Amino acid sequence: MTNAERKKGVVGWDASHSEFLIEDYYYFSKLKRIAEKEGIEIHQVDNFNKLEEYDVIVFNYPEERFESWEIRKIWEWLKAGKRLIFTSYYKNMDSTAENINNVFAKLEIPVRINNDVVIDPENNVGDMMFPIARYDKYKVVMPCTSSITAQKNCTALVISSDKALAKPTGFKKPVLGVKFKMKGEIIALGTCVFWDNHCIELEDNKMLASDLLKL
Repeated sequence: MTNAERKKGVVGWDASHSEFLIEDYYYFSKLKRIAEKEGIEIHQVDNFNKLEEYDVIVFNYPEERFESWEIRKIWEWLKAGKRLIFTSYYKNMDSTAENINNVFAKLEIPVRINNDVVIDPENNVGDMMFPIARYDKYKVVMPCTSSITAQKNCTALVISSDKALAKPTGFKKPVLGVKFKMKGEIIALGTCVFWDNHCIELEDNKMLASDLLKL
């Protein structure tokens, strides 16, 4: 594929694994508008193979397992310098964490989304399952999130407060988002709803969403 054929400044949002969809107006119309104001287009992509046309690819709550050939493609895209974003939900809802972890395991990426839920009884927006966390210098709300564990070549992107706890795993001040870096990037997040219509305007969630979609 030539550089001219690649879609710069355009995000490919996968629709081939029963994800929550960017074209669902009720849930993601605000994200789409915010992205457009930042000069970012988001395309909903039904054909997995066509995702290779994009430099940023989103798998937002994939309920269906990835086939072996798809995992090989993901590895190729990572080596080609693309950013691949995987988002899950708490307690492995609809097997999304399991499906994502299977990709990471097959590619020997040292990141795992845990089968738990993070609560914060002190730092939240009115509900302990809506914890306020830190992203760079910003505050973000990460509702209904799992914790994430990671090892080498990984950077913590989103970190909960020192009052947060993951249940039942027992992790204190858990990490909620990580970046694995080689030529490209894998970004894993413990929740898929921090950028939906209900949450994107909470704290600095718009900043996190925008930064994720830019490469």
